[in-house]
Amino acid sequence: MSRPGALFALMAALALSLIVPACQGNTQQLPYNGTYGFRVVLQNNPAAADPTWDQVVAFLKTDRTDEMEYVDEDFMCGSFAQDVHNNAEKTGIRAAWVGVDLAGQPIGHAVNAFNTTDRGLVFTDSTGQTAEEHRLELHKLEAEADGGVSVTEGDRVAYVEKGRELGFISLSVNPSPEYAYYESYSAMRRDFEEKVADFNKKVEAYNAEVEEFNHWVGGTTFIAGSSEARRVAEWKGRLQMSLYLLKSEEAGLDKEKADLGPIWEPMGTVSNIDVRW
Repeated sequence: MSRPGALFALMAALALSLIVPACQGNTQQLPYNGTYGFRVVLQNNPAAADPTWDQVVAFLKTDRTDEMEYVDEDFMCGSFAQDVHNNAEKTGIRAAWVGVDLAGQPIGHAVNAFNTTDRGLVFTDSTGQTAEEHRLELHKLEAEADGGVSVTEGDRVAYVEKGRELGFISLSVNPSPEYAYYESYSAMRRDFEEKVADFNKKVEAYNAEVEEFNHWVGGTTFIAGSSEARRVAEWKGRLQMSLYLLKSEEAGLDKEKADLGPIWEPMGTVSNIDVRW
């Protein structure tokens, strides 16, 4: 009778060891949810050193964490930040896991931090699919083919200051990590959004006029020199000029969009920052 009881106790101990990873040596368990409901576990490298900002950028561009699939309850922002931390430490770069609380929101966000030797403490985010990407698409002109598929860069600088907006800028546009840069970028983004909204209204009006023109001339034969023929020629000329001006404006907006890079929505006001090295 005693043997089954001993076996049960052994199985229970094994199950517990699987659920709660031991925190020994250079391994640290955090009171935050990580992968598959387990706690976040950081693996620190005693030989890791503080990097330069360029070293952080180079590491993130080669690290593949941002390409991982975001899965609700199983692999979310805490898991992304955990893997970036552990991968950085393995390469000799000292990194931190950072929990960010947001004012008035029940759920915060997790990012990474690096104490750079030339830029001080900087924050990055490789969560990729979690932060909503704010796509500002230009409306297409009548009879214009759709463009190619854009690929979003998942790694980005996170701008984290208590009492201020938690924002992001993609590393693909080589941003500065200082918060003042984010404020300048945000102003450019808002200006771009206004231009896009105005442009899209113009395109909608142009496309509606093209449809009206095609409806009026469709299936109709106009006598050369008649007032109707002159009206067709004048109307067509105005549409062609409008198309030329809109295409020029579209090219300028495409250039601005490329300069801004993938645009990420800010996530709210930072109320608390928990940095874990």
